[in-house]
Amino acid sequence: MMEFNDIIRNAASLPTTEIAADVNKALTANGCVVLTAPPGAGKSTLLPLTVMAGFLPSDGKILMLEPRRLAARQVAERMADMLSERTGGSVGYRVRFENRVSESTRIEVITEGILTRMLIADPLLEGVSVVIFDEFHERSINSDLAFALTRQCQQILRPDLKIVIMSATIDTSSICTSLNAPLIECRGKMFPVETRYATTDISPADIPMAVASAINKAHSQHEGDILAFLPGQADIAQCERLLADKLSPTAVFPLYGNLSPEQQRRAVAPSGKGERKIVLATPVAETSITIEGVRIVVDSGYCRQLVYNPRSGLSHLETVRISLDMATQRSGRAGRVAPGVCYRLWTKASEHRMNERRRPEISDADLAPTLLDIAAFGESDAEALPWLTTPQPSAVAQARKLLTTLGAVDSQSRITSLGRQMSKLPCHPHISKMMVRAESPAQKSLACDIAAILEEKDPLTDDTSADLCLRISLLRTARRQHRLGRWSRIAQIAEEYRNMIKATECNDDICPEDAGCLVATAYPERVAKAIDSIGHFRLASGVNVQIDNSSNLASYDWLAVAALNASEKCGRVFLAAPLRPEDIETRQRERIFWDSKNGDAARTHNWGADCRQPASAQCQQKCRRHGGLRGCAERRARTARLERRRCQASKACGRGGGMASGNGSTRPVYGTRPVDSF
Repeated sequence: MMEFNDIIRNAASLPTTEIAADVNKALTANGCVVLTAPPGAGKSTLLPLTVMAGFLPSDGKILMLEPRRLAARQVAERMADMLSERTGGSVGYRVRFENRVSESTRIEVITEGILTRMLIADPLLEGVSVVIFDEFHERSINSDLAFALTRQCQQILRPDLKIVIMSATIDTSSICTSLNAPLIECRGKMFPVETRYATTDISPADIPMAVASAINKAHSQHEGDILAFLPGQADIAQCERLLADKLSPTAVFPLYGNLSPEQQRRAVAPSGKGERKIVLATPVAETSITIEGVRIVVDSGYCRQLVYNPRSGLSHLETVRISLDMATQRSGRAGRVAPGVCYRLWTKASEHRMNERRRPEISDADLAPTLLDIAAFGESDAEALPWLTTPQPSAVAQARKLLTTLGAVDSQSRITSLGRQMSKLPCHPHISKMMVRAESPAQKSLACDIAAILEEKDPLTDDTSADLCLRISLLRTARRQHRLGRWSRIAQIAEEYRNMIKATECNDDICPEDAGCLVATAYPERVAKAIDSIGHFRLASGVNVQIDNSSNLASYDWLAVAALNASEKCGRVFLAAPLRPEDIETRQRERIFWDSKNGDAARTHNWGADCRQPASAQCQQKCRRHGGLRGCAERRARTARLERRRCQASKACGRGGGMASGNGSTRPVYGTRPVDSF
């Protein structure tokens, strides 16, 4: 194990060497410490090592939280390299479905959801001496929850536990006051960055073209590598196609969370001597990620934000304007190794209208997963926790109502035995209930496949079909043939879920109504009854939705809707499966609401639905009687034809049959618990 002075000597070029001793002294005298340092100063990589060497007791451990899996891996690998070790030794990491720690690990880099699960399993955090919250300015809901639970642990059970909050652009005054914590600042060694503004603002639809144009211009006028920020994966794919080989031999690399670790490492690896590269990244590259050689930043000025609609109970991603602190983070990436330039694709006038800081996610998010974790932690009063930003009482009440409806908590907000099982699965309560309530081995395997499809980006974004069973059939065909391709990520998640609920893989043909019944178990409020014969349905929640009338699903009387985009007039169904009337219990209910258009109270009669779990043997018998298995065979033949055509189209476009890309502008986030948090 390296000594404190050896670590400082080996990292003498990092600005945070000047404050490392001060951090250890502050931890000795205080329970909480707030630290700020600019990008590239070494706060994420050096300071955890110096805390381990100069402060940590011999039997203690450091947990450091990173908001994204990509950052967690890279930070852990960098720290291990600084100790001349491999990850899993003194330094390891744990993210969703990936674990690189051992008994000798003393620094664990984890995502926020992992810490929440650790606190639920062990509220004392035994063996942990320091918890570091890195890049805390991002203020994700999982970060705020993890902090509140850690602070509760410190205040009530573990006064010896130390908490460190680190960021480059955080509002330090309010946090220091709230925590009664000292502030330690590192000025860093940033090179000047010239900022160039656009003459006109761009719309979200114009982002790929505008970014590609700015990259072409910057590439011809400046030296060094280029880092471009785009909102999402689809924008990156379109921009990459626009650039193609126009700037050859300069290589173009995408960088986003759904890429494999190997692809991510290639994107952040230093360029060879005499070589240049362009990295097209989502906001994952804003913080903690080090991309050597970047001297040019192209900032689209947009990001993808999870938006929760309390009226519909749905969350979806929207492309929105970034805040000024995000713009500062991004431009700073150009000044790490030499003077740089940042192209901001918005006008100077527009910048004056941008929010100074991003809004904490907890102010607008779906709180159902958060309240279930709090109940599993043993706290029934969510608002009593030591939040930095207290959640809205109305949002808490709505989340509590949903959890009660799902049977996860009782009338006193105490977790039930069903809720305890649901809380062990890293997904939204809707989806966890579906997996927990699945009974037979076939249903368990099917539930895991459905959960994985709902949580990941739809591989068929270029397909107008909303048939969930089509996706399940394609996934199972790909597994049978050992040719996963675009289904590899979904197959991995399904496998992990099967391991969690002790299910076995099943690639048999499915009865479509079995899938529908499982979806209805997850989303009873989304059971849909046809109101005409051309694809219009009414949900149990009272929302009207429509499905493409060319879809085979439009002919059914009953559907279970897995994913949709709600609107004031009529929402659009993205994924659904058919239901048998005998598998649901319906009930009439009256709804009274204020009609703002007419300025008066209005009354409607909606219906509610509950789904009965089907007996698998009975279901198969019914399928045989009604040609269901033949229908499954026909569906398989159809999906095989679709897949062949899609592969041919992909090859023609030069995509090599990779994941289909769409703009994703209106498609919802099906699981609503951010995957990166685990």
